[in-house]
Amino acid sequence: MSSSSTRAQLAAQGAQPPDAELPEPVFANPSAYRAPETSQQETLCSLFAEALGVDRVGLDDSFFDLGGQSLNGIRLVNLINKTLGSELSIDELFDYPTAAELDEYLQG
Repeated sequence: MSSSSTRAQLAAQGAQPPDAELPEPVFANPSAYRAPETSQQETLCSLFAEALGVDRVGLDDSFFDLGGQSLNGIRLVNLINKTLGSELSIDELFDYPTAAELDEYLQG
């Protein structure tokens, strides 16, 4: 099957070809935004937003639900470690994917 016929089939099915831009993240419940309350929570939410390339991330917004994947996950972990002086791993981001969960975990 040629790539042009594959693209035509994908277009007919409403699917995007692999080189298409990713859609904007969809917040599951945008009215449920919970703002950070502490300086560490503000920092984490800001770093999440920076790594994801979005304007705002609330305490309960999951990194992965907002379109996060392994490459920007590594970027986020590096930003957190540099900014907060922690030794967070990518595995821990998978275990604690929201700023609230990560904040609680980092506080021990």
